[in-house]
Amino acid sequence: MDPGGPAGLIVLLLTVIALAAALRWRLDTSQRGARPSGSLFEDGPRSTADHRAAAEVHAAAGRWNQAVQERMRAIVHSIEERALLDSRPGRTADEAASEAGRALPAHDTRLRAAARAFDDVTYGGRIADQSSYLALLDLDLDLESAEPHLTDTREGAAE
Repeated sequence: MDPGGPAGLIVLLLTVIALAAALRWRLDTSQRGARPSGSLFEDGPRSTADHRAAAEVHAAAGRWNQAVQERMRAIVHSIEERALLDSRPGRTADEAASEAGRALPAHDTRLRAAARAFDDVTYGGRIADQSSYLALLDLDLDLESAEPHLTDTREGAAE
């Protein structure tokens, strides 16, 4: 049997088809259970009040990591409700802090610190404590009454 003949071509073709099928199956199964990487809101849409209530429950139980996560989610959702951020699935805490800092420049540094605290406990394996939670709680309370810095980007807008 000649390896370059019709039989060799059929074997090569079947091998390529099998590899393609295996690759497709592998890619499909790896994405079925995948969530957006680094997503701030992994549990689907909930209200600001829901996130704040969950943060308080976790804080009362001394679960500081979960309290920090829920308080950060409350902060971002609150800013979205005020239309200072667009509601965008898959946004990371860092993206939210950066974007919100433009609308609330007086709180930019604290927003970025809150995002770092969220990332540290969510992805960095760090342990939060009461003081890190209280920093986010204070930020959340301050943002409720914060006046945004809005810029008018329309052409010919009156100054």
